[in-house]
Amino acid sequence: MAEPAPMVNDADVAVLRLDEETPEVARARATVLKIRLAPGQRRLAGDAVETLPRADADPNRTPFAVLRAHEVVGFGILDRLGILPEITDAPQRAVLLRAFYIAPEWQGRGVGRAACAALDPLARAIAPKAVEILLTVNEHNSVALRSYLSGGFERTGRRYLGGDVGPQLVLRRPIA
Repeated sequence: MAEPAPMVNDADVAVLRLDEETPEVARARATVLKIRLAPGQRRLAGDAVETLPRADADPNRTPFAVLRAHEVVGFGILDRLGILPEITDAPQRAVLLRAFYIAPEWQGRGVGRAACAALDPLARAIAPKAVEILLTVNEHNSVALRSYLSGGFERTGRRYLGGDVGPQLVLRRPIA
């Protein structure tokens, strides 16, 4: 039986916004475009090759790379608008985490959990009035749900029914 993958140290995980023009960002953008979702995840999220260009075209979306010890291991987008009016009574006080995923070879090691906590500085920078990060997760995606809950998100009791992949739970996490 194979040894379980070692868990990562939270301090080794960071996020890098991808809407700036620096050599580091250019390298990270090229890397996130190569990351592919695991086959079972493709119906729940889109690869960065699809979602990054949409984020670049929308001034309300800020794409980011998830870094583990300076290596790109994931991708996501913080959205200042999106479906927020449909999932919260205070959309101006929230940002939406969307298109978030960790490369398959890094899943199950705590990277997603650590990345959730690392989002706060970016969320404050792009939406200074926001007090929480919201997301939706498919009701049947128990692996992602566990990861988000361990990353500090909590259930709101709301459901989002407008997605393409069935009913989704709305989760929230206060911005520290």
